Amino acid sequence: MKKSLTLSILTGLSLPVFGASYSQDFTAADGTTDLNDGSTIGSNNGVGQIISNALQLTNTETTGTRSSFRIPALANSSQGWTATFDYVLADAPGGNPPADGFTFNYGNIPALTTNGAANNGHGGAESGFGGNVISFQVDTWQNGAANSPGVGILQGQGALAGGRVDGTVVPTNGGVSGTATITWAPLTTDFTTTGLVTNANFSGISHSLAGDDSYSWAFSARTGGATQDLLIDNLRITAVPEPSGILLLGLGAFGLFLNRRR
Repeated sequence: MKKSLTLSILTGLSLPVFGASYSQDFTAADGTTDLNDGSTIGSNNGVGQIISNALQLTNTETTGTRSSFRIPALANSSQGWTATFDYVLADAPGGNPPADGFTFNYGNIPALTTNGAANNGHGGAESGFGGNVISFQVDTWQNGAANSPGVGILQGQGALAGGRVDGTVVPTNGGVSGTATITWAPLTTDFTTTGLVTNANFSGISHSLAGDDSYSWAFSARTGGATQDLLIDNLRITAVPEPSGILLLGLGAFGLFLNRRR
């Protein structure tokens, strides 16, 4: 009778569905472009590769770069996910201000082409991948008030309401490093950064992207006539959060109740 009662109660509990996770520390040999984990590194000029145990997408020696890193789909991403990663952005002394930046994207992202981006587009700091995609943007190009540097959240090619802050991101002739934390849920999204001159601090930003378990993630970065170093490391993506402490406490109390009934 007790076993039957226990099974009935546990069956009636509304437990969260656990999703998969992706973890990458980029600890491959310098020059690696295939991590053998379902991801893809693409670059139009060979800049996208592993360097010093980090993912290099642009550098200060090379102009005209288009590089992307695509991460495969994870189960239950449509129900929500969290991503964290570390970055280094640096401008070489002299020359133009740093440019152009990068985006972290989620959505219907096609396989990368040989030029480093989807559908032969650059997928860079200003445009994201377009289409049915949400993009978390770090735009470093200091190209005037009409399109100033800053951080923001784009859907398609437009910034979401309340999801854009203008300001210098990387100082000329300088560098920054920090961590980005992104949480996406079916109706709202959060985006925070550390270490930038102007940081993202967005919480509860409304969006209209309907998630899908077939969707993937991708970093995309570029340089034009101006350049910068961009390194990504310690990437973690987890679909669907862990169960809350309240749920765990409730299960523990239920177990204690059953023990005391014996």
